[in-house]
Amino acid sequence: MDFEIDWRLVEDASPENRRLGQILRRLEGIHGGNPPLDWKESRRRCLEVLTNELNSPENNPSLAGRLQGKEYEIGGDEHLVLRLEEDSGRVYKLTHGDCFGCRPYFSRFDPDGTGKNFHGSINEDPAFYLKRWLLLNQLGEYQTRFEGFLPPEDSLKMPRICVSQPVINTPNPSRREIHAALAQFGFLPLSLDAYMNPQTRILLTDAAPRHVKVVDGAIALFDAIASLATGEVFAWANSGGLQLD
Repeated sequence: MDFEIDWRLVEDASPENRRLGQILRRLEGIHGGNPPLDWKESRRRCLEVLTNELNSPENNPSLAGRLQGKEYEIGGDEHLVLRLEEDSGRVYKLTHGDCFGCRPYFSRFDPDGTGKNFHGSINEDPAFYLKRWLLLNQLGEYQTRFEGFLPPEDSLKMPRICVSQPVINTPNPSRREIHAALAQFGFLPLSLDAYMNPQTRILLTDAAPRHVKVVDGAIALFDAIASLATGEVFAWANSGGLQLD
């Protein structure tokens, strides 16, 4: 059976998380009296919910104008990235249409001997995307902030999500530094660039040096992926001798 956590405690970790939690509850619970939305069941309903959020008076009305005409960088497969002169201490990240970042794909097999059992795959679930930042924001003072919803890239795609993060201009850490910084939060290594906390069952994947900063021993997971380990992953980790119970 897959594990679940008390998301209310996660939301209380910071002001940024309270805002993320507010948006998440709206996405999952307010659908005109309909039951909670399964983001895989109906693209039409997903589009309707996100469009309602985009047009909501609570959505940031100035965000689209601030970002319009700015030069973007391609932030890997997950985001378009840009910086604003009036907010130079932060970096803004925009999801692509119909793709809300990545999610981990687990394979117990490693035929090439790379030591990697978790791979990135396209994530179409905006709720998973918001939960990712909720979980990461718990791990130290580095916080990702929800900025708002943005219009789709074209008429056939869904509205996008924009988040922002503090800029950290330091060299990439070593994997040893990452390991030591995550150990302070109870994380054990599972495979290459993947860690899990056996008590909370929070799974970190893609926690590679290019996606993490470590400053004076404190970790900033600006591009790692956080989720809850499935029962399959937990059992596999235990069978590998990690003694997670």
